[in-house]
Amino acid sequence: MRYAVFNGGKRVRPLLVYAAGECLGVDKALLDAPAVAIELIHAFSLVHDDLPAMDDDELRRGKPT
Repeated sequence: MRYAVFNGGKRVRPLLVYAAGECLGVDKALLDAPAVAIELIHAFSLVHDDLPAMDDDELRRGKPT
């Protein structure tokens, strides 16, 4: 889990969650769970994409998949 989630990346999706929440006047503490959920879903999609049944990439962001 750590390898898939903390292995680089810009973390743009969580920033968009916080930016949208700020525009709507939502308390930042209430945005933590949605921001994490969005990032975990994205990490899952990358792991899923690297499976042999999909594109079977050997590297993701320069590191072994």
